[in-house]
Amino acid sequence: MSAVVKTLQGAVQGNSGTDHDGNTFYKFLGIPYAKPPVGDLRFRDPQPPESWIGVRDATKEGSSCYNTSFVTYQVEGSEDCLYLNVFTRNLPEETDSLKPVMVWIHGGGFVSGSSSTQLYGPEFLLTQDVVLVTINYRLGIFGFLRIKDPKFHINGNMGFKDQVAALRWVKNNIIQFNGDPNNITLFGESAGSASVHLHILSPLSSNLFHKAILQSGSALNPWSEECNHSAVTIARLANKSVDTEKEAVEYLRGISVEELFALQTTTIANAEPGSIWPFGLAIEDSSNRGAFMSRRPIDIITSGDYNKVPIIFGYNSREGLVSQFNKVAKGSFKAEKPEHFIPHNVNFKNNIVLRRNYVDKLKNLYFSGTTEEEAVISILGDAWFVVGIVGAVKNHSQTSMLPIYLYKMSLDTKLNMFKTLLDINDIPGCAHADDIGYLFKTFVTPPIEADSTEDISLRNVLKLWTNFAKYGDPTPDETEFGITWKPTKARQLNVLNIGSELSLSVNPENKRLELWRELYSQSQATIKYL
Repeated sequence: MSAVVKTLQGAVQGNSGTDHDGNTFYKFLGIPYAKPPVGDLRFRDPQPPESWIGVRDATKEGSSCYNTSFVTYQVEGSEDCLYLNVFTRNLPEETDSLKPVMVWIHGGGFVSGSSSTQLYGPEFLLTQDVVLVTINYRLGIFGFLRIKDPKFHINGNMGFKDQVAALRWVKNNIIQFNGDPNNITLFGESAGSASVHLHILSPLSSNLFHKAILQSGSALNPWSEECNHSAVTIARLANKSVDTEKEAVEYLRGISVEELFALQTTTIANAEPGSIWPFGLAIEDSSNRGAFMSRRPIDIITSGDYNKVPIIFGYNSREGLVSQFNKVAKGSFKAEKPEHFIPHNVNFKNNIVLRRNYVDKLKNLYFSGTTEEEAVISILGDAWFVVGIVGAVKNHSQTSMLPIYLYKMSLDTKLNMFKTLLDINDIPGCAHADDIGYLFKTFVTPPIEADSTEDISLRNVLKLWTNFAKYGDPTPDETEFGITWKPTKARQLNVLNIGSELSLSVNPENKRLELWRELYSQSQATIKYL
Protein backbone atom coordinates (compact mmCIF):
# COMPACT_ATOMS: atom_id res chain seq x y z
CA MET A 1 0.00 0.00 0.00
CA SER A 2 1.47 3.33 -1.06
CA ALA A 3 0.28 6.88 -0.60
CA VAL A 4 1.21 10.33 -1.86
CA VAL A 5 1.16 13.41 0.39
CA LYS A 6 1.77 16.98 -0.72
CA THR A 7 4.14 18.94 1.50
CA LEU A 8 5.05 22.61 1.06
CA GLN A 9 8.22 21.54 -0.78
CA GLY A 10 6.60 18.94 -3.00
CA ALA A 11 4.84 15.57 -3.05
CA VAL A 12 6.25 12.51 -1.28
CA GLN A 13 5.30 8.89 -1.83
CA GLY A 14 5.48 6.54 1.12
CA ASN A 15 4.49 2.98 1.78
CA SER A 16 2.97 1.01 4.64
CA GLY A 17 3.93 -0.90 7.73
CA THR A 18 2.20 -2.98 10.39
CA ASP A 19 2.06 -1.99 14.04
CA HIS A 20 2.47 -4.25 17.08
CA ASP A 21 -1.25 -5.07 17.09
CA GLY A 22 -1.41 -5.90 13.39
CA ASN A 23 -2.90 -2.62 12.17
CA THR A 24 -1.61 -0.96 9.00
CA PHE A 25 0.01 2.48 9.07
CA TYR A 26 1.70 4.75 6.55
CA LYS A 27 5.39 5.60 6.68
CA PHE A 28 7.18 8.40 4.86
CA LEU A 29 10.94 8.19 5.18
CA GLY A 30 13.86 10.47 4.39
CA ILE A 31 11.96 13.73 3.91
CA PRO A 32 14.38 16.70 3.76
CA TYR A 33 13.55 19.49 6.24
CA ALA A 34 16.55 21.71 5.39
CA LYS A 35 19.14 22.11 2.67
CA PRO A 36 22.07 19.68 2.87
CA PRO A 37 24.67 21.43 5.11
CA VAL A 38 27.56 20.74 2.75
CA GLY A 39 30.19 22.87 1.00
CA ASP A 40 29.77 26.51 1.96
CA LEU A 41 26.91 25.50 4.31
CA ARG A 42 29.22 23.40 6.52
CA PHE A 43 28.99 24.87 10.06
CA ARG A 44 26.20 27.25 8.95
CA ASP A 45 22.75 27.51 10.50
CA PRO A 46 20.24 25.30 8.65
CA GLN A 47 18.69 26.76 5.51
CA PRO A 48 15.08 26.16 4.35
CA PRO A 49 14.63 23.02 2.24
CA GLU A 50 14.50 23.28 -1.53
CA SER A 51 11.36 22.37 -3.43
CA TRP A 52 11.20 19.63 -6.03
CA ILE A 53 9.08 18.82 -9.08
CA GLY A 54 7.19 15.57 -9.30
CA VAL A 55 6.86 12.96 -6.57
CA ARG A 56 9.80 12.25 -4.25
CA ASP A 57 10.43 8.66 -3.18
CA ALA A 58 9.89 8.51 0.60
CA THR A 59 10.23 4.75 1.04
CA LYS A 60 13.89 4.79 2.09
CA GLU A 61 15.50 6.45 5.09
CA GLY A 62 17.81 9.40 4.56
CA SER A 63 21.45 9.17 5.55
CA SER A 64 22.30 9.48 9.22
CA CYS A 65 24.58 12.34 10.24
CA TYR A 66 28.26 11.41 10.32
CA ASN A 67 28.99 9.48 13.52
CA THR A 68 30.26 6.29 15.09
CA SER A 69 27.24 4.07 15.61
CA PHE A 70 26.84 2.81 19.17
CA VAL A 71 25.07 -0.18 17.65
CA THR A 72 27.77 -1.35 15.22
CA TYR A 73 30.76 0.69 16.51
CA GLN A 74 31.34 1.59 12.85
CA VAL A 75 31.59 5.06 11.32
CA GLU A 76 28.52 5.78 9.21
CA GLY A 77 26.48 8.56 7.63
CA SER A 78 27.26 11.72 5.70
CA GLU A 79 27.04 15.49 5.98
CA ASP A 80 23.89 15.42 3.84
CA CYS A 81 21.68 14.16 6.66
CA LEU A 82 18.93 16.63 7.58
CA TYR A 83 16.00 14.27 7.06
CA LEU A 84 12.99 13.19 9.06
CA ASN A 85 10.49 10.32 9.05
CA VAL A 86 6.71 10.53 9.49
CA PHE A 87 4.46 7.67 10.59
CA THR A 88 0.66 7.91 10.69
CA ARG A 89 -2.30 5.52 10.83
CA ASN A 90 -4.55 7.64 8.63
CA LEU A 91 -4.34 10.37 6.05
CA PRO A 92 -6.72 13.37 6.02
CA GLU A 93 -9.01 11.91 3.36
CA GLU A 94 -9.66 8.91 5.61
CA THR A 95 -10.76 10.68 8.80
CA ASP A 96 -12.07 14.03 10.05
CA SER A 97 -10.09 14.10 13.30
CA LEU A 98 -6.49 15.29 13.58
CA LYS A 99 -4.18 13.20 15.77
CA PRO A 100 -1.67 14.22 18.45
CA VAL A 101 1.88 14.54 17.12
CA MET A 102 4.95 13.18 18.90
CA VAL A 103 8.38 14.34 17.70
CA TRP A 104 11.35 12.22 18.84
CA ILE A 105 14.90 13.50 19.34
CA HIS A 106 17.46 10.70 19.62
CA GLY A 107 20.29 10.55 22.14
CA GLY A 108 23.97 9.81 21.75
CA GLY A 109 25.91 12.42 23.71
CA PHE A 110 25.51 14.98 20.89
CA VAL A 111 28.10 13.00 18.92
CA SER A 112 26.32 9.82 17.77
CA GLY A 113 22.93 8.33 16.91
CA SER A 114 20.26 8.80 14.27
CA SER A 115 16.52 8.41 13.68
CA SER A 116 17.01 4.98 12.12
CA THR A 117 14.03 2.62 12.38
CA GLN A 118 16.56 -0.06 13.27
CA LEU A 119 16.57 1.45 16.77
CA TYR A 120 13.43 3.61 16.73
CA GLY A 121 10.84 1.50 14.97
CA PRO A 122 7.33 3.04 15.14
CA GLU A 123 5.41 -0.21 15.58
CA PHE A 124 4.68 0.27 19.31
CA LEU A 125 3.69 3.93 19.40
CA LEU A 126 1.47 3.65 16.33
CA THR A 127 -0.84 1.30 18.27
CA GLN A 128 -1.93 4.40 20.19
CA ASP A 129 -3.13 6.36 17.14
CA VAL A 130 -0.64 9.21 17.23
CA VAL A 131 1.43 10.71 14.44
CA LEU A 132 5.13 10.04 15.08
CA VAL A 133 8.03 12.04 13.66
CA THR A 134 11.70 11.08 14.13
CA ILE A 135 14.53 13.41 13.09
CA ASN A 136 18.25 13.58 12.39
CA TYR A 137 20.41 16.55 13.39
CA ARG A 138 24.09 17.40 12.94
CA LEU A 139 26.40 15.88 15.54
CA GLY A 140 29.77 16.55 17.10
CA ILE A 141 32.02 19.07 15.40
CA PHE A 142 29.62 19.29 12.44
CA GLY A 143 26.75 20.43 14.64
CA PHE A 144 28.42 22.19 17.53
CA LEU A 145 31.66 23.87 16.41
CA ARG A 146 31.81 27.42 17.72
CA ILE A 147 33.90 30.34 16.49
CA LYS A 148 34.03 33.19 19.00
CA ASP A 149 34.49 35.97 16.43
CA PRO A 150 30.94 36.86 15.30
CA LYS A 151 31.97 37.87 11.79
CA PHE A 152 32.36 34.21 10.82
CA HIS A 153 28.69 33.47 11.71
CA ILE A 154 29.61 30.15 13.27
CA ASN A 155 28.01 30.74 16.66
CA GLY A 156 27.52 27.09 17.61
CA ASN A 157 24.29 25.20 18.32
CA MET A 158 23.79 24.24 14.67
CA GLY A 159 22.55 20.82 15.77
CA PHE A 160 19.93 22.42 18.02
CA LYS A 161 18.96 24.82 15.25
CA ASP A 162 18.54 21.80 12.98
CA GLN A 163 16.03 20.48 15.51
CA VAL A 164 14.23 23.85 15.43
CA ALA A 165 14.11 23.68 11.63
CA ALA A 166 12.60 20.19 11.87
CA LEU A 167 9.98 21.45 14.33
CA ARG A 168 9.10 24.28 11.95
CA TRP A 169 8.69 21.76 9.14
CA VAL A 170 6.41 19.68 11.37
CA LYS A 171 4.38 22.72 12.35
CA ASN A 172 3.89 23.69 8.70
CA ASN A 173 3.36 20.26 7.13
CA ILE A 174 2.09 17.74 9.65
CA ILE A 175 -1.59 18.46 8.99
CA GLN A 176 -1.08 16.85 5.57
CA PHE A 177 -0.26 13.61 7.43
CA ASN A 178 -3.35 13.93 9.68
CA GLY A 179 -1.33 15.41 12.54
CA ASP A 180 -2.59 18.28 14.69
CA PRO A 181 -0.14 21.22 14.43
CA ASN A 182 -1.63 22.59 17.63
CA ASN A 183 -0.92 19.46 19.67
CA ILE A 184 2.76 18.57 19.31
CA THR A 185 4.68 16.73 22.04
CA LEU A 186 8.46 16.88 21.91
CA PHE A 187 10.20 13.91 23.54
CA GLY A 188 13.68 12.44 23.67
CA GLU A 189 16.18 10.36 25.62
CA SER A 190 19.60 11.23 27.07
CA ALA A 191 21.13 13.95 24.85
CA GLY A 192 17.78 13.99 23.07
CA SER A 193 16.12 14.64 26.42
CA ALA A 194 18.55 17.45 27.21
CA SER A 195 17.75 18.83 23.75
CA VAL A 196 14.04 18.82 24.59
CA HIS A 197 14.81 20.76 27.76
CA LEU A 198 16.82 23.32 25.81
CA HIS A 199 13.87 23.83 23.45
CA ILE A 200 11.73 24.59 26.48
CA LEU A 201 14.25 27.31 27.32
CA SER A 202 15.02 28.63 23.82
CA PRO A 203 13.15 31.56 22.26
CA LEU A 204 13.70 30.01 18.82
CA SER A 205 11.41 27.13 19.76
CA SER A 206 8.51 29.26 20.97
CA ASN A 207 5.10 28.02 19.78
CA LEU A 208 6.58 25.03 17.97
CA PHE A 209 5.45 22.42 20.54
CA HIS A 210 2.92 22.13 23.34
CA LYS A 211 4.14 19.38 25.70
CA ALA A 212 7.49 17.80 26.54
CA ILE A 213 8.75 14.44 27.82
CA LEU A 214 12.35 14.26 29.06
CA GLN A 215 13.82 10.78 29.51
CA SER A 216 17.15 10.60 31.34
CA GLY A 217 18.55 14.00 30.57
CA SER A 218 18.20 17.70 31.35
CA ALA A 219 19.96 20.95 30.53
CA LEU A 220 21.35 20.88 34.10
CA ASN A 221 23.27 17.62 33.68
CA PRO A 222 27.01 18.35 33.63
CA TRP A 223 27.51 16.77 30.19
CA SER A 224 24.81 18.95 28.61
CA GLU A 225 25.88 22.36 29.85
CA GLU A 226 27.97 24.80 27.86
CA CYS A 227 30.58 22.98 25.79
CA ASN A 228 34.23 23.90 25.84
CA HIS A 229 36.52 23.73 22.83
CA SER A 230 38.81 25.92 20.79
CA ALA A 231 38.53 25.75 17.00
CA VAL A 232 42.17 26.78 16.76
CA THR A 233 43.26 23.97 19.09
CA ILE A 234 41.19 21.45 17.14
CA ALA A 235 42.62 22.56 13.80
CA ARG A 236 46.17 22.52 15.15
CA LEU A 237 45.81 18.81 15.92
CA ALA A 238 46.32 18.29 12.19
CA ASN A 239 47.84 21.58 11.00
CA LYS A 240 50.38 23.22 13.32
CA SER A 241 50.47 26.37 11.17
CA VAL A 242 46.96 27.41 12.24
CA ASP A 243 47.18 30.38 14.65
CA THR A 244 43.90 32.31 14.27
CA GLU A 245 40.19 31.57 14.11
CA LYS A 246 40.17 32.71 10.49
CA GLU A 247 42.82 30.16 9.63
CA ALA A 248 40.95 27.51 11.65
CA VAL A 249 37.71 28.15 9.77
CA GLU A 250 39.42 28.00 6.41
CA TYR A 251 41.19 24.78 7.32
CA LEU A 252 38.20 23.03 8.90
CA ARG A 253 35.94 24.00 5.99
CA GLY A 254 38.41 22.68 3.45
CA ILE A 255 39.20 19.21 4.75
CA SER A 256 37.23 16.05 4.05
CA VAL A 257 34.43 14.77 6.25
CA GLU A 258 36.69 11.88 7.29
CA GLU A 259 39.51 14.21 8.33
CA LEU A 260 37.12 16.45 10.25
CA PHE A 261 35.65 13.47 12.07
CA ALA A 262 39.14 12.27 13.00
CA LEU A 263 39.80 15.65 14.65
CA GLN A 264 36.54 15.31 16.57
CA THR A 265 37.51 11.85 17.77
CA THR A 266 40.90 13.07 18.99
CA THR A 267 39.34 16.07 20.74
CA ILE A 268 36.96 13.82 22.68
CA ALA A 269 39.75 11.36 23.53
CA ASN A 270 41.87 14.21 24.92
CA ALA A 271 39.13 15.45 27.27
CA GLU A 272 40.05 15.08 30.94
CA PRO A 273 37.80 13.03 33.26
CA GLY A 274 35.20 15.31 34.85
CA SER A 275 35.92 18.12 32.40
CA ILE A 276 33.42 20.02 30.28
CA TRP A 277 32.14 17.98 27.33
CA PRO A 278 33.66 19.48 24.16
CA PHE A 279 30.57 19.38 21.92
CA GLY A 280 27.10 20.62 22.81
CA LEU A 281 25.44 23.82 23.94
CA ALA A 282 27.06 27.20 23.27
CA ILE A 283 25.88 30.36 25.03
CA GLU A 284 25.64 32.77 22.12
CA ASP A 285 26.03 36.54 22.16
CA SER A 286 22.68 38.18 22.93
CA SER A 287 23.22 40.53 19.98
CA ASN A 288 22.77 37.60 17.62
CA ARG A 289 19.09 37.73 16.64
CA GLY A 290 19.16 34.09 15.62
CA ALA A 291 20.66 32.90 18.89
CA PHE A 292 19.39 29.56 20.14
CA MET A 293 20.44 30.40 23.69
CA SER A 294 22.14 33.52 25.04
CA ARG A 295 21.79 32.84 28.79
CA ARG A 296 22.72 29.90 30.99
CA PRO A 297 19.91 27.33 31.31
CA ILE A 298 19.67 27.70 35.10
CA ASP A 299 19.27 31.47 34.78
CA ILE A 300 16.48 31.04 32.26
CA ILE A 301 14.67 28.51 34.44
CA THR A 302 14.85 30.62 37.60
CA SER A 303 13.75 33.72 35.67
CA GLY A 304 10.60 31.97 34.48
CA ASP A 305 11.18 33.38 31.00
CA TYR A 306 10.80 30.24 28.91
CA ASN A 307 8.25 28.26 26.90
CA LYS A 308 5.72 27.15 29.51
CA VAL A 309 4.36 23.69 28.66
CA PRO A 310 3.37 20.62 30.70
CA ILE A 311 6.48 18.49 31.24
CA ILE A 312 7.32 14.92 32.21
CA PHE A 313 10.85 14.44 33.60
CA GLY A 314 12.23 11.04 34.49
CA TYR A 315 15.20 8.77 35.06
CA ASN A 316 15.95 5.05 35.28
CA SER A 317 16.86 3.18 38.45
CA ARG A 318 20.35 2.22 37.24
CA GLU A 319 21.40 5.02 34.91
CA GLY A 320 25.02 4.43 35.86
CA LEU A 321 25.06 1.10 34.01
CA VAL A 322 26.03 3.23 31.02
CA SER A 323 29.54 2.70 32.42
CA GLN A 324 29.30 -0.86 31.12
CA PHE A 325 29.39 0.41 27.54
CA ASN A 326 33.15 0.95 27.59
CA LYS A 327 33.66 -2.31 29.42
CA VAL A 328 31.86 -4.26 26.71
CA ALA A 329 33.20 -2.21 23.79
CA LYS A 330 36.80 -2.08 25.00
CA GLY A 331 37.02 -5.25 27.05
CA SER A 332 37.87 -3.69 30.39
CA PHE A 333 36.24 -1.64 33.12
CA LYS A 334 37.49 1.94 33.34
CA ALA A 335 38.12 2.85 36.96
CA GLU A 336 37.04 6.33 38.04
CA LYS A 337 37.91 8.38 41.09
CA PRO A 338 35.31 10.16 43.26
CA GLU A 339 36.75 13.57 42.32
CA HIS A 340 35.92 12.91 38.67
CA PHE A 341 32.24 13.14 39.55
CA ILE A 342 32.32 16.59 41.08
CA PRO A 343 30.70 18.65 38.32
CA HIS A 344 32.89 21.19 36.57
CA ASN A 345 30.46 23.99 37.48
CA VAL A 346 30.97 23.56 41.22
CA ASN A 347 33.19 26.46 42.21
CA PHE A 348 35.38 25.83 45.26
CA LYS A 349 37.24 29.11 44.68
CA ASN A 350 40.60 27.33 44.99
CA ASN A 351 39.72 26.03 48.46
CA ILE A 352 41.61 22.73 48.26
CA VAL A 353 40.62 21.66 51.78
CA LEU A 354 36.91 22.15 51.03
CA ARG A 355 37.20 20.21 47.79
CA ARG A 356 39.03 17.37 49.54
CA ASN A 357 36.32 17.31 52.19
CA TYR A 358 33.62 16.68 49.59
CA VAL A 359 35.70 14.13 47.74
CA ASP A 360 35.92 12.22 51.04
CA LYS A 361 32.15 12.54 51.58
CA LEU A 362 31.44 11.17 48.12
CA LYS A 363 33.90 8.36 48.71
CA ASN A 364 32.28 7.43 52.01
CA LEU A 365 28.77 7.52 50.55
CA TYR A 366 29.40 5.62 47.32
CA PHE A 367 32.69 3.72 47.58
CA SER A 368 32.47 2.22 51.09
CA GLY A 369 31.47 -1.41 51.52
CA THR A 370 31.13 -2.22 47.82
CA THR A 371 33.16 -2.95 44.72
CA GLU A 372 34.63 -0.08 42.76
CA GLU A 373 32.57 -1.08 39.73
CA GLU A 374 29.33 -0.99 41.72
CA ALA A 375 30.33 2.33 43.30
CA VAL A 376 30.95 3.90 39.90
CA ILE A 377 27.56 2.70 38.66
CA SER A 378 25.85 4.41 41.62
CA ILE A 379 27.75 7.69 41.66
CA LEU A 380 27.72 8.04 37.88
CA GLY A 381 23.95 7.60 37.82
CA ASP A 382 23.46 10.35 40.37
CA ALA A 383 26.15 12.78 39.20
CA TRP A 384 25.44 12.52 35.47
CA PHE A 385 21.67 12.13 35.55
CA VAL A 386 19.55 12.14 38.72
CA VAL A 387 20.92 15.32 40.34
CA GLY A 388 20.42 17.49 37.26
CA ILE A 389 17.01 16.01 36.48
CA VAL A 390 15.64 16.44 40.01
CA GLY A 391 17.20 19.90 40.17
CA ALA A 392 15.42 20.86 36.95
CA VAL A 393 12.11 19.58 38.31
CA LYS A 394 12.48 21.56 41.53
CA ASN A 395 13.42 24.78 39.74
CA HIS A 396 10.65 24.49 37.14
CA SER A 397 8.13 23.77 39.89
CA GLN A 398 8.92 27.19 41.33
CA THR A 399 8.57 29.14 38.07
CA SER A 400 5.79 27.38 36.13
CA MET A 401 2.11 27.03 36.96
CA LEU A 402 1.72 24.17 34.48
CA PRO A 403 2.06 20.55 35.65
CA ILE A 404 5.56 19.08 36.04
CA TYR A 405 5.60 15.28 36.44
CA LEU A 406 8.48 13.08 37.64
CA TYR A 407 9.00 9.33 37.24
CA LYS A 408 11.56 6.71 38.15
CA MET A 409 11.64 3.65 35.89
CA SER A 410 12.80 0.35 37.35
CA LEU A 411 11.42 -2.01 34.69
CA ASP A 412 13.68 -5.03 34.24
CA THR A 413 12.39 -7.29 31.47
CA LYS A 414 13.52 -8.65 28.13
CA LEU A 415 12.58 -5.29 26.59
CA ASN A 416 15.41 -3.43 28.39
CA MET A 417 17.18 -2.24 25.25
CA PHE A 418 20.60 -1.20 26.57
CA LYS A 419 21.15 -4.28 28.74
CA THR A 420 20.07 -6.56 25.91
CA LEU A 421 22.34 -4.74 23.45
CA LEU A 422 25.35 -5.19 25.75
CA ASP A 423 24.28 -8.65 26.97
CA ILE A 424 24.38 -7.61 30.63
CA ASN A 425 20.95 -8.85 31.66
CA ASP A 426 22.52 -10.56 34.66
CA ILE A 427 22.91 -7.12 36.28
CA PRO A 428 19.65 -6.02 37.93
CA GLY A 429 17.89 -2.72 37.34
CA CYS A 430 16.85 -0.41 34.53
CA ALA A 431 19.92 0.96 32.75
CA HIS A 432 20.39 4.19 30.86
CA ALA A 433 18.51 3.88 27.50
CA ASP A 434 16.64 0.75 28.62
CA ASP A 435 13.40 2.75 28.40
CA ILE A 436 13.77 2.98 24.60
CA GLY A 437 12.65 -0.64 24.37
CA TYR A 438 9.23 0.21 25.83
CA LEU A 439 8.49 2.91 23.25
CA PHE A 440 10.15 1.68 20.07
CA LYS A 441 10.65 -1.63 18.33
CA THR A 442 14.41 -2.11 18.08
CA PHE A 443 16.65 -4.62 16.34
CA VAL A 444 17.04 -6.42 19.69
CA THR A 445 13.32 -6.53 20.58
CA PRO A 446 12.38 -10.16 21.32
CA PRO A 447 9.03 -11.78 20.50
CA ILE A 448 6.44 -10.48 22.96
CA GLU A 449 3.83 -12.88 24.29
CA ALA A 450 0.34 -11.55 25.05
CA ASP A 451 -0.22 -10.75 28.74
CA SER A 452 3.46 -11.32 29.57
CA THR A 453 5.37 -8.96 31.85
CA GLU A 454 6.90 -7.45 28.72
CA ASP A 455 3.50 -6.94 27.10
CA ILE A 456 1.91 -5.38 30.19
CA SER A 457 4.91 -3.11 30.85
CA LEU A 458 5.08 -2.01 27.23
CA ARG A 459 1.42 -1.07 27.12
CA ASN A 460 1.61 0.80 30.44
CA VAL A 461 4.45 3.01 29.23
CA LEU A 462 2.85 3.57 25.84
CA LYS A 463 -0.44 4.57 27.44
CA LEU A 464 1.14 6.94 29.95
CA TRP A 465 3.20 8.67 27.26
CA THR A 466 0.40 8.95 24.71
CA ASN A 467 -2.19 10.01 27.30
CA PHE A 468 0.13 12.88 28.08
CA ALA A 469 0.49 13.67 24.38
CA LYS A 470 -3.26 13.67 23.93
CA TYR A 471 -4.45 15.36 27.13
CA GLY A 472 -1.43 16.86 28.92
CA ASP A 473 -2.20 14.40 31.75
CA PRO A 474 -0.69 10.87 31.81
CA THR A 475 -3.50 9.50 34.03
CA PRO A 476 -6.67 11.40 33.06
CA ASP A 477 -8.83 8.46 34.12
CA GLU A 478 -7.97 7.08 37.57
CA THR A 479 -9.66 3.77 36.77
CA GLU A 480 -7.25 3.07 33.90
CA PHE A 481 -4.24 2.39 36.17
CA GLY A 482 -5.86 2.58 39.58
CA ILE A 483 -3.69 5.58 40.48
CA THR A 484 -3.40 9.27 39.69
CA TRP A 485 0.07 10.55 38.80
CA LYS A 486 0.27 13.83 40.69
CA PRO A 487 2.43 16.73 39.48
CA THR A 488 5.38 17.74 41.62
CA LYS A 489 5.52 20.76 43.89
CA ALA A 490 8.53 22.90 44.77
CA ARG A 491 9.02 21.12 48.10
CA GLN A 492 7.26 17.85 47.38
CA LEU A 493 8.47 15.55 44.64
CA ASN A 494 5.58 13.27 43.76
CA VAL A 495 7.15 10.40 41.84
CA LEU A 496 5.56 7.68 39.74
CA ASN A 497 7.56 4.47 40.11
CA ILE A 498 7.30 2.58 36.83
CA GLY A 499 8.14 -1.03 37.57
CA SER A 500 6.31 -4.33 37.19
CA GLU A 501 3.55 -2.35 38.90
CA LEU A 502 2.88 1.38 39.08
CA SER A 503 3.16 3.07 42.46
CA LEU A 504 3.53 6.56 43.89
CA SER A 505 6.13 7.90 46.34
CA VAL A 506 7.22 11.25 47.71
CA ASN A 507 10.75 12.74 47.85
CA PRO A 508 12.87 9.72 46.84
CA GLU A 509 16.66 9.47 46.93
CA ASN A 510 16.70 11.89 49.87
CA LYS A 511 19.91 10.74 51.55
CA ARG A 512 22.05 10.86 48.43
CA LEU A 513 20.51 14.06 47.06
CA GLU A 514 21.09 15.78 50.38
CA LEU A 515 24.84 15.42 49.93
CA TRP A 516 24.67 16.90 46.43
CA ARG A 517 22.54 19.75 47.72
CA GLU A 518 25.15 20.41 50.40
CA LEU A 519 27.97 20.12 47.87
CA TYR A 520 26.50 22.80 45.64
CA SER A 521 25.65 25.17 48.48
CA GLN A 522 28.76 24.78 50.66
CA SER A 523 31.11 25.09 47.69
CA GLN A 524 29.68 28.52 46.88
CA ALA A 525 28.55 27.19 43.52
CA THR A 526 26.91 29.81 41.34
CA ILE A 527 24.37 27.26 40.15
CA LYS A 528 21.71 26.17 42.62
CA TYR A 529 20.20 22.90 41.47
CA LEU A 530 18.43 21.37 44.44
